[in-house]
Amino acid sequence: MTVHCADCTAFICRGEGKLEATPEFCPMRGDFPEFKELYSEREGRDLLIRSAAVEAQGYCRWTRLRELGEFARLMGFQRVGLAHCPDMALEAQRVAVFFQELKLEPTLPPPSKAGDPLGQADLFADEGTDLNLIAGMCVSHEVLFLRATQAPTASLIARDTRLHHNPVAALYTSRGYLKDELFGHWPSEKRPPYQGWETDTLAQLACDAAEERPIPSSRLAETMAVAHGLGAQHIGVSFCVGFREEAKILTCLLETNGFRVSSACCKTGAVPKEEAGIEDAGKVRPGRVEMVCNPLAQAELLNRDEVEFALVLGQCVGHDAATLGHLEAPAICLVAKDRVLAHNTVAALYHHA
Repeated sequence: MTVHCADCTAFICRGEGKLEATPEFCPMRGDFPEFKELYSEREGRDLLIRSAAVEAQGYCRWTRLRELGEFARLMGFQRVGLAHCPDMALEAQRVAVFFQELKLEPTLPPPSKAGDPLGQADLFADEGTDLNLIAGMCVSHEVLFLRATQAPTASLIARDTRLHHNPVAALYTSRGYLKDELFGHWPSEKRPPYQGWETDTLAQLACDAAEERPIPSSRLAETMAVAHGLGAQHIGVSFCVGFREEAKILTCLLETNGFRVSSACCKTGAVPKEEAGIEDAGKVRPGRVEMVCNPLAQAELLNRDEVEFALVLGQCVGHDAATLGHLEAPAICLVAKDRVLAHNTVAALYHHA
């Protein structure tokens, strides 16, 4: 396991979970772009600054649903596409109502495109959406949508029919009642050759996941099944520093199932917020030193490690869009962060309704 940590030092796992520093192999040295170079383009810089503003204003007070609405308004976005699978139509409609109340213009795909992620991406492009949100998609469809989407795309609901769309619960119960589901089903020696973005394979994996079972799979199990089906041996994990314990659990699960893991923390290569153009009043805790997150560095590190499938774990609103837009490998959001609802983002819709 290679971990890219907050102090820009690479760590290698040396058995029994012990991490040893290996600074001579630090991937952020040499030709790795400086912070200012990574955010030299206006879109990336605006995503970073507006995301920090939303975090500061609504920290532990706003649900992710509210954060996304405020983020859209701060960015000057008006049209918002709501991508979803057919069984998430009710939730997507409730998201649309919430955004309408914020004077935004949500776009819902017609029922004929509800199971067509590429068709949804084309529709949103034709409609000229400024921001697209994942409002509940199966893993394979989310991969396909993220490949085709043309607007910045963030996650609102990480669809998990087993756990009522609260997929982080799989990590907390992985050694308990979900143990049988999460271990031993995807041995590396039985993995097919790597197929990457192969559309037909992803479509078939989506059909396989949709088959009726007595108990549906959790999102984590579905993710490992898709990665295995694509022949991915090397998984990338882009995680928020607040999810470092969850990232450890996820890494152990992936490695136990025969995957190699590289992970990148949001504070990797971070600089003080002032250097990113964020004033003291725009911090979560004004008057203190705060480091700005570095989502583009996370993606760049995983790209350089040549991961074959990437997972976003609990990144902030906007930061997930930056990372997902910069990753080269097939990717999904495994867990969407919600500090108010313990990452059960869908609960905000039921409360709002």
